[in-house]
Amino acid sequence: MYLTSYALNASAGIKKTISDGSRTTLEKGDAVTFNHLPNQPVAIVVYNNTGNTTPFNVVYNNQVPASYNVDSVQAQGFSLGLAYLINPANTNANEITVSVPDNAQQNASLDVYAVSLFLPLSGIQNQEIPLNGKPVSFNGFSRAYATPPLAWYQQTINSNSTGSIGLYFTNDTIQVIGVNLPKQADTALKNVVINTPDSGMPSEKVTFSLASGNAFISNFYGTSSQIVYSPVSSANTTSNGSIVIQKIS
Repeated sequence: MYLTSYALNASAGIKKTISDGSRTTLEKGDAVTFNHLPNQPVAIVVYNNTGNTTPFNVVYNNQVPASYNVDSVQAQGFSLGLAYLINPANTNANEITVSVPDNAQQNASLDVYAVSLFLPLSGIQNQEIPLNGKPVSFNGFSRAYATPPLAWYQQTINSNSTGSIGLYFTNDTIQVIGVNLPKQADTALKNVVINTPDSGMPSEKVTFSLASGNAFISNFYGTSSQIVYSPVSSANTTSNGSIVIQKIS
């Protein structure tokens, strides 16, 4: 179960505290604090639910809030989310607050959740990836995970005709993977993440990979550690693509 507390402030809207990274919706003046963040890379994923560019603020460690914008669904094309990266193991900040400022448009609406090797525990679809080659589909807000024992595996991330972008978590790294994307794909891929100098995520720990076709194929050696793949595109679709892991030796 997740713990959520609510308080209403006339000028600040709804304030929420969520301890398991679950997805929540923020409107104009609302704020959410994700606490008890694990000491590992975390992506705070933000989706725009409207046709207008919407501002949002991020703050942790009692810093001055940083302001960003997430494009409208139409402008993004793939209904892309933004992923704000942070590693509490390095920042010593085990909570982070995301808010929609009072100067946002009246109908402002964002969906926000935290993804890591352990989060979120609810609020989006969580599926375990079998290691026998059976595909796991991405259905809107989703997260796929596995803990491959010691062996070699082939991993395939497939995309449907609209293309997809996703975050792949292993140990202390995040790989941003684009599959079946159109022109200007490199720019689209890098614009998905916000990685600030004080986020605790060194640039060498955030990599970008672009597949030339409709599948991204890679081999890896399992170490009995969890891996996670979470798409940050096409949140409103019922089938954005799939991930397959097959033991090869």
